[in-house]
Amino acid sequence: MGQTLVIVESPAKAKKIQEILGPSYRVAASVGHMRDLPVKELGVDLVTLRPSYEISPGKQDVVTNLKRLAKQSDEVVLATDPDREGEAIAWHLQKTLNLPDTVKRVSYHEITAPAIKKALANPGRINLHLVAAQEARRVLDRLIGYQVSPALSQKANVNLSAGRVQSVAVRFVVDREREIKNFTPRDYFVCNLRLAGHPQFTATLDQRPFLKEGERLWLASDAKPFLGPQKVKLVKAEVKPSAVKPKPPFTTVELQNAAGKIFGFSAKEVMSLAQSLFEQGAITYHRTDSPNLSEEGIQKIQAYLRQNQLPVADKVATFKGKSDAQEAHEAIRPTHIEQEALGQTDAEKSLYRLIRERAMLSVMPNGVDSVTEYVFVSERTIPDVESKPRHPQYHTKGKVVQEEGWRAYATLEKPSTKDNPLPKLDKGAIFDGSVTESQKTTEPPPRYNEQSLIKAMEAKGIGRPSTYATIMENIKGRGYIQPLAESRAKSPNFVPGKHGYYIVDALREFSFLSYTYTRAIEASLDKISQGKMSYMNLVKPVQDQLLDDIENRLVAESLALTGRCPGCQKPVIQKFRASKGKGSKSPSAYWVHRDPHDADGCVQYLNDDKDAPVLPPPEVTSPCPNCNELLVRRYSRSKDKGPYWAHKNREHATSCGITFFPDNDGSPGMPEPKVTAKCEGCGGTVKLVKNRKTGQPLWVHEARSPKCGSKFLDDLDGKPAPPSPKRTARKRAS
Repeated sequence: MGQTLVIVESPAKAKKIQEILGPSYRVAASVGHMRDLPVKELGVDLVTLRPSYEISPGKQDVVTNLKRLAKQSDEVVLATDPDREGEAIAWHLQKTLNLPDTVKRVSYHEITAPAIKKALANPGRINLHLVAAQEARRVLDRLIGYQVSPALSQKANVNLSAGRVQSVAVRFVVDREREIKNFTPRDYFVCNLRLAGHPQFTATLDQRPFLKEGERLWLASDAKPFLGPQKVKLVKAEVKPSAVKPKPPFTTVELQNAAGKIFGFSAKEVMSLAQSLFEQGAITYHRTDSPNLSEEGIQKIQAYLRQNQLPVADKVATFKGKSDAQEAHEAIRPTHIEQEALGQTDAEKSLYRLIRERAMLSVMPNGVDSVTEYVFVSERTIPDVESKPRHPQYHTKGKVVQEEGWRAYATLEKPSTKDNPLPKLDKGAIFDGSVTESQKTTEPPPRYNEQSLIKAMEAKGIGRPSTYATIMENIKGRGYIQPLAESRAKSPNFVPGKHGYYIVDALREFSFLSYTYTRAIEASLDKISQGKMSYMNLVKPVQDQLLDDIENRLVAESLALTGRCPGCQKPVIQKFRASKGKGSKSPSAYWVHRDPHDADGCVQYLNDDKDAPVLPPPEVTSPCPNCNELLVRRYSRSKDKGPYWAHKNREHATSCGITFFPDNDGSPGMPEPKVTAKCEGCGGTVKLVKNRKTGQPLWVHEARSPKCGSKFLDDLDGKPAPPSPKRTARKRAS
């Protein structure tokens, strides 16, 4: 007794904070969410619209352990992440562990000794407004996913998935691809002025007075009045310094964008790497909308720069953030700016360097360019868009770097500092000039890659920094968008996948697929988090609209292949079963009778042969060589498709004690007897197996988590080798 229990989300974070707090505290991890909506059912009461939660799969042992630790402790402190998701995890912990409503909740944005101790010295309570906002988001996503997806799949006759944000993300790609396919290139002309005696110098015609908005000089005849020799007067000759601000420190989205361009990391990889760096105490919290550092963060970086004789800005640049920012704590920065390299892997070290450089440059002096701007007026008069005579103007700009400022220290995101000087000309001077045209062609809008798609969603207020990585993985994993085949870029461009168009067209009239509607939902969630709107005032109208949309606005045709059963000639339809195991790619196809009753006189499942239904091989049976019950011959779904035998009635396998039997030339054989031994390290039972890849013998513990820390043991002449000392030591340390 006498200890305070501090609960965080991850074991890595728990280990780091435990080092900071010492033995008077016990730091334990919930390992993410401990409870959630049920996986196999809606989990939301359609009358009250209230969710029902259950312990997440595989978390019962964690719950039991935390309850035990809570009882043994004098006090419990909830120290989950400082955002809506973290607040919800804290609330679920309070409810699951039966903690009082007054349980302490602490918040911190970096895992350093000062930040953790300051947080513990200033505890608060769980913010129920933030919890309500997270719960509303979770329920909305569940209502849409679990109600629209089945309705869509039923229409399509294939399994499809819809989501409140993911379907809108797919729409971005579909709409852009249609823009590109419907785009018709068109030639246009640009008029350029050259001065006698200055062959490298050009100024471009300001077309705006002569054209309607959005128009160009489409025809050569449109450009002709401007062409040819003419006198021009220099009416503006301005040379002035221009400050070049450094880029802002990273927000979540900007970090994903930059790391994708420079290193080719996906949004998911960036978030995983940043999470690890945060838990190691290397960076501040990585889910943020703010592009500005805290005063404390600025002072730390300034002190480091001065100590190392590096330049410091007299006035640190500030940057405008999003008006609807949610996680508006400071931008991402290193917690220890003096550390040039942190992270446990090469990828983590690369991301850390990028974060550190941005943060450090942001408090350095601006660069300064000397910018020259010239405006020339032609002697000619040409009718403008209102048919009034007007003298055409020609504009040009040049620059010369005067002070590199922060640019001198940028390495990963090195900006261009190339000079573009203009000749020195006197204002009011008259020059002999000549105007020529150059022909150009309009280009379609570019396809989205992961970074530009996330930026487009952020610009429209769709989704949040903490959700973009998951959204990208969902729609890529399901094949609704896919990389352009010929793209070799680090971050390839996307095109709609096989079912991307279908989903968007089927749901086009649904309210939640509207860009503006989705943004409005995000704004309502913000109001709930601020206590300005209730949970029901958002969820109920959305549910009512959703049911109306499913009933009246779902427009979809069947995507499934159909055919005739080769056995009974009745209608059959193609289905797919999800592939299992690591490395699985596409789901496997099979066929069933459209009318399930037709299978009674035929077969229940038909095989697929290049999108055609075929009857399965005739069932082969044989008595079990162990218990004499009936076995049936089956074929593996693995690469070798080899035969094996199993009890036709699964209950017989339990009483028999043997589940699978090898095939010996068409007959069932007895499996090789199981060879077991005792582990020298922990005394647990290990059994002899063969490595699937090499065929070499090895020993594996029957226990999932053996006390010795070594799940697998090498084979030494038919006996298990002792556990690896390194693994055992690591297991004891944890």
